[in-house]
Amino acid sequence: MSLILLGILNSQAAAAGGAAAYDLLETQVLTSSASSVTFTGLDSYSDYKHLQIRYTIQYINGTTGTTAMNLQFNNDTGSNYAKHQLTGNGSTVTSGATTSSSNIQLSDAGTRPSETSFGAGVIDILDFSSSAKNTTIKALYGAITPSEDYVYLTSGLWNSTSAVTSIKHFSVSGFSFATGSRFSLYGIKGA
Repeated sequence: MSLILLGILNSQAAAAGGAAAYDLLETQVLTSSASSVTFTGLDSYSDYKHLQIRYTIQYINGTTGTTAMNLQFNNDTGSNYAKHQLTGNGSTVTSGATTSSSNIQLSDAGTRPSETSFGAGVIDILDFSSSAKNTTIKALYGAITPSEDYVYLTSGLWNSTSAVTSIKHFSVSGFSFATGSRFSLYGIKGA
């Protein structure tokens, strides 16, 4: 079992010792392929301090290009996003950054259509309902495939003080999320 999957399963364990509790708010499991998945009405979860998305995805349709998953908040398509990332593949570590982007891109967030495994990850959206600070995310994700094993640690910024009311996940390069891909949204009430 991969370390990422163990981490996801461990994060679902009941909180103890005063730690923050994770409440499952909603889950979307694709019954047919889709190019995007959106959680809306997030302002109804304002009694939570943070949100977390746990996903397992596989891509279909596309044949070349990146198997990235992009994130946008509140349908903002302006150049208001930035990210930093570290990538490891078992032998080397690389890093990268982007600014003034139209989304936060999670590179290689899923597996290609020719592979049978799913990519998995956890995305934390911090202080999502605050109007006093910019929204930030942290994401840990990766996959084990026949062609490569990889893990990513990404931090991202939405340069806006608007409360997050929707989160859109969408694929690029002609790829779609395959049937069976799962996105679960959790709320965190702790500090």
